[in-house]
Amino acid sequence: MKKGAILKLFLILTIMFCFPKSTFALNFKVERNTDSIKPGGEVTVYINVSDASSIEADSIQNYNLTLSYDSSKLEYKNGASDIANISAGNPITITRGANNISGNGTLATLVFIAKSNAKSGSTNLTLNSSNLVSLSGKNVQATNTSSMVNIEALSSDATLNSLKIPNATLKPSFSKNVYEYTADIKDITELTINASASSSGSRILISDNYKRLVKGENIIKITVTAEDGSTTKTYVINVNLTMTPTEEELFKANALLKKLKVKGYDIEFSSEIKKYNLTVPYKVKKIKLDAKPENEKATIKLEGTTNLKVGKNIIKINVTSEDNENTEVYTLSVTRQKEEKKIVQTCPDVTSSREWILFSSLMLFTFTLGIVLGFFTCKKDVLKKIFKKRPKQKSVLDDNKLSNTIEIDAKKVSDEVIKKNKKEAKEKKTKK
Repeated sequence: MKKGAILKLFLILTIMFCFPKSTFALNFKVERNTDSIKPGGEVTVYINVSDASSIEADSIQNYNLTLSYDSSKLEYKNGASDIANISAGNPITITRGANNISGNGTLATLVFIAKSNAKSGSTNLTLNSSNLVSLSGKNVQATNTSSMVNIEALSSDATLNSLKIPNATLKPSFSKNVYEYTADIKDITELTINASASSSGSRILISDNYKRLVKGENIIKITVTAEDGSTTKTYVINVNLTMTPTEEELFKANALLKKLKVKGYDIEFSSEIKKYNLTVPYKVKKIKLDAKPENEKATIKLEGTTNLKVGKNIIKINVTSEDNENTEVYTLSVTRQKEEKKIVQTCPDVTSSREWILFSSLMLFTFTLGIVLGFFTCKKDVLKKIFKKRPKQKSVLDDNKLSNTIEIDAKKVSDEVIKKNKKEAKEKKTKK
C-alpha cells in the first residue's frame, strides 16, 4: 500500500474515533386542512414527521412533542394517533406510545374548534420537540415547523340569493332587497320552495304551512339568520289559493234570486240583472214584494222601505249565501208620481153619441133659462106690477081748482076725502 493511501485512511479513522456520530436530523411539521375558519368552524391539524431517512436503520424510541395554541380563540376537540399517546391540555403533549417512529408520515391528528366569540385574526399553533432518543440510545435533533390559522369574522349578511316556487310566479320578481311577494295558485295544497342564502354560513327557516295550504290567503315566512347569529331578515310570500268548487260548494255559495215580483206590476226579472225601475201612480202608497232565493237556505234582507214617498224610492234586496261567503244586491227604484189636480171635463167624449145629445140638451136649456132670467131681471118693474097688491084709490084734488092764495086746512081736507071715499064705496056696494 502506498504511503499516501495509508495516511488518508489513518486520518479518517482518527476523525471517526475522535468525533463520534451522536445526532440525527428530523423534521416535525404542523399542517392543517384549511387556512381559515370562522367562529364555530373546525380545523384539523396534522403533526407530520419527515426526513426520517437520516436516522439510517435506526428509529426513535423516545420523544416529547408539545403543541401550544391560543385558548381564547381555539378549543381542543379530540386527537388520534396510531403510535403516540396524546394528552389534552394547553399545550397538548404527544409522547411515545405503542411503537417507535420509524418512517415518514403523520404522527398525530388533532381537531380544534374556533370559539363562537373568537375575534377575527390569525392564531398560532406552536410546536416544540425534546428528548428525542434513537433506539440505539443516540440523541436526535429535529427542526420544528409551526403554523397559524386565520379566524374570519362572522358574516352579518342575512339576505337570500335566490327564491323560487316551481308551481307559482312571484310578484314582483325576486330581488334580495325586496321582502314581500304574492303568488296565486289553484288546486295546489303543498308548495315546493327553493331558497338559498347569500352567505353560505346563514341559516334558513321556512314556516311549515307551505306544506298544508288552505283555501284563500296563506302567509309563508322565510327567516334568514346570518352567521353572526344575531342578524335576521324575513321574507314573506302571500299565497292566494283558489280551489275548483264542488257542486255542493257552488250551491252553498249561491246568492242569486230565483224570483222577484211586485204585486200588481210586471217586471222582467232575471237572476243576473241586478237593477230594476218601476213607476207607480200617486194613489199607490205601498208595494208588496215577493223575493225568493235559488238556494232556500240563503238569507234575504230588505234595505229601504216599501212605504212610498212621492218621488224616487230605493229598495235594496240583499241576498247572503248559505256559507256567508257571498252577497248579491238587487236594487228596485220605485218612482211614485205626484198628485194630479182634478180637471172638470166640459166637453163630452167625441166617441159617445149619447153624451153629445145630453150635452146639447143641457146647453139649450141653460141658454133658454138665461134669456128668460135676463129679460125679467131687466124688466123688474113689470114683475113688480104683476106680483104687487094694488093699493086703495085715493081722490086727489085738482090743484088747479085751488087758489094759490087760499090756505088749505089739511086735516079738514083729509076728513072730506075720507067721507067721500066711504060714500062712493057704499054706493058701489048698494049697486051690487
